[in-house]
Amino acid sequence: MTRTFATIGLALVALAPWPTASAQLLNKEAPVIVGHYHLNVSSVDDHKRFWVDTLGGEATTFGPFELIRFPNVFLFLQEQPPTGPTRGTTFDHIGFAVPDVPAVAAKAEAAGYGRTVGREPGPGQEAAPPTAGSYGRFEYLVGPDGVKVELVTNMEPGAPPITHHHVHFVNQQFVEMQQWYMKAFNATLRDGQTDFFIGADLPGVGYMLNFFSWLPDENLTGTRGRAVDHVGFEVRDLEAFTRELESKGIELTMPYRRIDNMNLGIAFITDPWGTYIELTEGLGDLP
Repeated sequence: MTRTFATIGLALVALAPWPTASAQLLNKEAPVIVGHYHLNVSSVDDHKRFWVDTLGGEATTFGPFELIRFPNVFLFLQEQPPTGPTRGTTFDHIGFAVPDVPAVAAKAEAAGYGRTVGREPGPGQEAAPPTAGSYGRFEYLVGPDGVKVELVTNMEPGAPPITHHHVHFVNQQFVEMQQWYMKAFNATLRDGQTDFFIGADLPGVGYMLNFFSWLPDENLTGTRGRAVDHVGFEVRDLEAFTRELESKGIELTMPYRRIDNMNLGIAFITDPWGTYIELTEGLGDLP
């Protein structure tokens, strides 16, 4: 496979059979949700051991892609060695919620996966609170190919074993980045801004988009080609949404197109810092 395949993403699955398993994008009433992540992976089997055997996702296929399903999100695995880990890009980690963070973190560590911290220190710098991991209520893990994951505690009665919780970006211009995502996705400012953290809530969803300041003295790069190639947002009335984006001065990296035999619409945008974003409509309705 070539990197062009990763760039086009879901557009090419129109050439392949549909999956037989049911979709799990549960919040279908919200105008915009985070629906999927597209990963470039050195080994699909290695990633299945992490995402399925360790974290509890469900493995299936979707056209040419190996697919991991969690409640509220899909991970598309493309067997293509990434150009680097998530660290060093504007995308920091995928957040999941579990009832017992220490138990899941211990299981991951026993399986050979490392623990890390939130705002990771630069070379030779020590992590100190509030950036250190091992709080009991949340943990940071590093999976295959350097994909970073946060586990947060789901305290709801009868909470599922694991569910998607949030997406987290990093940038020295973290406030400006948050403002761009509010503009693009009609999100609202979340209370609790600090000197290193700010959040935005998606309409009808709430807690979802987080932004850290980036402490190490190093330049960040965009996501294309890296372990997490892009994040996907599922959008209601995507064609109208892309016109709205253009009216806001946000250029489409790939214009809206319709894949009629799959009842799927897609488009791509790129944020000003190089984070690659796929927009879909219909992903949650696939059979």
